[in-house]
Amino acid sequence: MKQMNGQTILLGALVLVLALVSFNLYFSKQDAEQENQRLTKQVEHLSAKEKQSEALYTETEAFIDATFEGDALQYFTDSYRLEVEDEVKEAETMHGHSRSNTENLEIFNISVRPVEEGFQVYAIYRITLTGVDGELESPGSQHVMYLMSQMNWIEEQGEWKVDAHDLEPLTSGEEFEEAINNG
Repeated sequence: MKQMNGQTILLGALVLVLALVSFNLYFSKQDAEQENQRLTKQVEHLSAKEKQSEALYTETEAFIDATFEGDALQYFTDSYRLEVEDEVKEAETMHGHSRSNTENLEIFNISVRPVEEGFQVYAIYRITLTGVDGELESPGSQHVMYLMSQMNWIEEQGEWKVDAHDLEPLTSGEEFEEAINNG
């Protein structure tokens, strides 16, 4: 009988240990499933952001090209278009609707950063101004400009649009090329 009690106690202890292990495994599995779901959602979110970033690279290249072709307004949000249309009309009137022709647009870097509403995009590029109607025909008289654009892209009616654009020269082209050539 004493041996039976020892076996019963041992069996009871084994059942208790087995129950504790099963309990821990059950809740560990649930924790792992919840963590897996959280990570899956995070990966999906990051993948969507990456696809948006890639689309904005392409849109930014097209926008910069359109800026120097005189077609940038189509990329602006409705509110930003209203804000800058008067400035554009004033500049066209002041310069007699003529603008310098451009060549050799070369984009060096586009950086896309997510912000609360949309994306902040920075672009650094070089462009050559050839003058109005080819007035600067000799290669030495063409102005090379190194510029940086800072743009805020937001989604408007299912399309990515520019809500703000700041264009600044980095430095004169001659200084920049000299710095590059001198290492």
